[in-house]
Amino acid sequence: MKKNRILMIFALSLALILLISACEMPTKKPTPSPADVVFETAQAAAAGTLTQQANLVPSQTTAPILTNTVPEITLAPPTPNKPMVSVSKETNCRVGPDTSFQLLGGLLPGVMADVVALDTSGQYYYIRNPQDTQNFCWLWGYYATLVGDGSNLPRFTPMPTSTITITPTPVPNFSFLSQEMDGCVGSFVEVSVKNTGSTIWSSGSVITKDTETNFVTSETKSDDFYEVNGCLYASPIQGDLAPGEIGFLQGSDFNAPVAGHPILVTVKLCTENLLAGTCMTKEITFTP
Repeated sequence: MKKNRILMIFALSLALILLISACEMPTKKPTPSPADVVFETAQAAAAGTLTQQANLVPSQTTAPILTNTVPEITLAPPTPNKPMVSVSKETNCRVGPDTSFQLLGGLLPGVMADVVALDTSGQYYYIRNPQDTQNFCWLWGYYATLVGDGSNLPRFTPMPTSTITITPTPVPNFSFLSQEMDGCVGSFVEVSVKNTGSTIWSSGSVITKDTETNFVTSETKSDDFYEVNGCLYASPIQGDLAPGEIGFLQGSDFNAPVAGHPILVTVKLCTENLLAGTCMTKEITFTP
């Protein structure tokens, strides 16, 4: 019994030693076949290629987020190449650079006009007339603003200041020179008058009145001026009375003697025939 136990222990020890020895012995690698060598070489080459490509690929990083924000740009209004002018208040445009010249038009606020030249004082612009673009006029520069480069604008010497000629209004007038009684069939009054005004008298009339009897003769009308002596003409016939000239007019016959009676003579002269146009009436009293 004891002998069997010893043999069992010995057998177990031997098995343990053999097991340990087997673990420590180097394992001999098998010699690869030619096919295995080709496969392993191709595998290594592929691995190297993939490694190189991996090195070329950038690392994955978070891409920046792009926004569509557009910067705000303020555009300035285009500046015209040619000089132009505008006004802040309606301004007249005239034949010459002075208020005495004839008015041709005007420039309104908000309207631009081409500038052609300046006057030598720089106070007026010579512009294309906004109301007549085929012609030009002078614009006062007080309310004006020049837009564009005006440094090369020519300087015009303005024409002499317009001289306003005031034509006096013709003033009609006349005066009595003489009055007397004359007669042919009956007695009548003849008066001489002088043109003391600046108009031409072309016709006249006479009315006479006996202020003692209140008899009034009928009105005589004439487009001519002449003197009579009785029933005859005593002077050439005048078709009108120019300023400074003298002419004669006659009244109608009285129906009775008027010697010693105050006679009122009313004379009317007119600038046109048939007692038309501008007329003036005057009276004079005399006693024959």
